[in-house]
Amino acid sequence: MSADNSDTNGNRMDAQRTKEALGIGVATHSLSDFIDTASNDLFDKCGKFASFLADARARGLYQAQYRLTITGPLDHRILVQDPFGSGLREMICFDSNSYLGLHIHPRVLAAVHRALDHAGYGTPSAQLLGGTSRYLRELEETVSNFYGRADTVIFPSGYAANVGSLTALLRPNDLVARDRFAHASIHDGCRWSGASWGRAYDHDDMADLAGLMAQQAPQAKGKLIVTDGIFSMHGRVCNLPELRAIADRYQSKLMIDEAHSLGVLGSSGHGLEEHFGLPGSIDVLMGTFSKAPGAVGGYVTGSTDLVDYLRFFARSCMFTAALPAATCAGLTEAFRIMQEEPEHREQLWVNAQRLWQGLHEVGWLVPPLESPIITAFVGADKLLWATSMELYEAGIKCGNVSFPAVPRGEAILRITANARHTPEEIDRTVAILERIGADYGILGCNAAEIQEIGAALPLSLLERGRDNRQSAAFSALTDTR
Repeated sequence: MSADNSDTNGNRMDAQRTKEALGIGVATHSLSDFIDTASNDLFDKCGKFASFLADARARGLYQAQYRLTITGPLDHRILVQDPFGSGLREMICFDSNSYLGLHIHPRVLAAVHRALDHAGYGTPSAQLLGGTSRYLRELEETVSNFYGRADTVIFPSGYAANVGSLTALLRPNDLVARDRFAHASIHDGCRWSGASWGRAYDHDDMADLAGLMAQQAPQAKGKLIVTDGIFSMHGRVCNLPELRAIADRYQSKLMIDEAHSLGVLGSSGHGLEEHFGLPGSIDVLMGTFSKAPGAVGGYVTGSTDLVDYLRFFARSCMFTAALPAATCAGLTEAFRIMQEEPEHREQLWVNAQRLWQGLHEVGWLVPPLESPIITAFVGADKLLWATSMELYEAGIKCGNVSFPAVPRGEAILRITANARHTPEEIDRTVAILERIGADYGILGCNAAEIQEIGAALPLSLLERGRDNRQSAAFSALTDTR
């Protein structure tokens, strides 16, 4: 989940009491209803959430959408343990962030095996105590050279990189402005930093950001604007030229999370700066290894002064174990492949275009294509649950996203293309989604019309069994290979 779309505490509590009177279940509740309760019992919210999950399990929804057991690699096709007791089944997967398929590239696997044999499978010490492995140092140098920066600091995850950097750099008298749809780790880092100035500005609204800076920057000491390069839930690309211009106008630093743009944007996959032709325009360039590089970990790359400071004051780096040598070796090779084998990125964009074009032509409400993350609008949670389950039954795994990851009433199917999807898999997925959209009458509709259709769906829709949901015609379509 990414965007910070929580209601005020008072409104949330009133709505929660009303829902609890109706009974806890997926037809009436969302995840946001279990953030807090009126009870003095610390575990009261845990018990209520357990009731929500029990209802989801009883309807056959929970294990099919979350906690689905994968028995092989996370790839364009996955083999899963069917939670309905049907054994193993193969599915087409649009839930992987390994855009280029590098996590199973033979060169990457060979590099991992070599390092594993040489250094073992773990690094059971913090860097400042146990030393820095040569594999980690090579990775730091590789990332720095890739971006044309002086140095790089490596974190155990992208979440740790954002939270650690923001809490290290910001102080109570500082200002931090963040996009409302920025990743959850950015929101958490900004809040936990204690910065007294700034807020979340409206998504991609440069006028709102400029107004915020004009009003509050004169009173603040240090100033930072932070946002995603590609927004993880909706796939939109941030407006780097305007962000840089506003930062310069108010003597602010600019931090960009390149998680989803590394290896994807730019003529050679070097990310946002290359995409916009603005080299060196990002002051704090943060990214993750869990998307295009295909592993785990995060990084911040920049000036020597910045990186040295973060090594000592970013607590999520200093007080944790370093990435294992084998992971570092695989990542270093993945960066080399991104530069030496452009065909993976080229195929990624061919697949993304084919998927987007297909969904657009059959009538799904999809925004303009900006990234491999394609979102199909479904609006109401009831419609999200129903369409997601039908996709699962048809052998398609994709993300189903509702509040608080997106605003209330704006639920989406998050469909992520990668370089390894075949034309047949994409076309089959479009055909299945066309059938689902036609069944619910939402093809060719705008957002307001889809929201109205979803709100009018009967609650009994979620009570129908798996066999009842699937028509004979739909079964015939999904059996096609």
